[in-house]
Amino acid sequence: MSDWAGELTVGLGWVYYSGPVGDTDFHQHYAVQICFPFSGPLHIETPQKVQTVDNVLVVGSNVSHRLSSPSPTAQLLYIDPNLLRKNTARLSMDQLAVLQLLKPQMKRIETALGVDTRQRESNFGRRIANLIWPLELASNAFSPIDPRISQTLAEIEAAEDLNLRLNQVVESSGLSVSRFRHLFSAQVGMSLKSYLLWTKLQRAIQSLAVDSSLTTAAHVAGFADSAHLSRTFRRTFGLAPADLNKNAHFTTRNRGR
Repeated sequence: MSDWAGELTVGLGWVYYSGPVGDTDFHQHYAVQICFPFSGPLHIETPQKVQTVDNVLVVGSNVSHRLSSPSPTAQLLYIDPNLLRKNTARLSMDQLAVLQLLKPQMKRIETALGVDTRQRESNFGRRIANLIWPLELASNAFSPIDPRISQTLAEIEAAEDLNLRLNQVVESSGLSVSRFRHLFSAQVGMSLKSYLLWTKLQRAIQSLAVDSSLTTAAHVAGFADSAHLSRTFRRTFGLAPADLNKNAHFTTRNRGR
């Protein structure tokens, strides 16, 4: 596999990668992959066809594919399908779609992607999605978070062990289990289970940014071992942490709205 030696920015529910695209075999992953052609056309191959793309390409969840780029770099956004649920009128999450966005819209997206890493807030991934599907912006607006959910998020962030059970988390909120599930999903954009997984991945990648040991990263994030971390990373993004070049740069965005 060729090196993936670019910059990886990680937020809750999304990962943004900018850099060289390494070679891969056919693979599929849970995250929806949005590919931007701002460094040049992209080559996408599925078991059915091969095509060159010069507009935004969306690879749905669990679609078998492999991507290459003749350009030195590419820009890829991996995003949890749950964060795009309001966009499903225009996007089938289990398909590959080449969008036909006009130049002014492409320019706005390119500008948003080009911001300094330090300015990529925690909802960066969803904001990029709203630039791609602007008619969804009003219904996807970010409302003030309920204090009970805000308290839950603070408790999760402070927890040393992220292997939390639903009943543990619900107890301090004062809500019933069914009401908590509904309110948490509506406010955060994903289920508690997904949120905890993304939080664990954040912690693992944050550890990798300062310590190259997969074993240490797995321990810090609450994975059973380095193999468990690698399997989860590959299942989510289609590549394992070991596939990233040692010169890859990791950054994480903290929780916030």
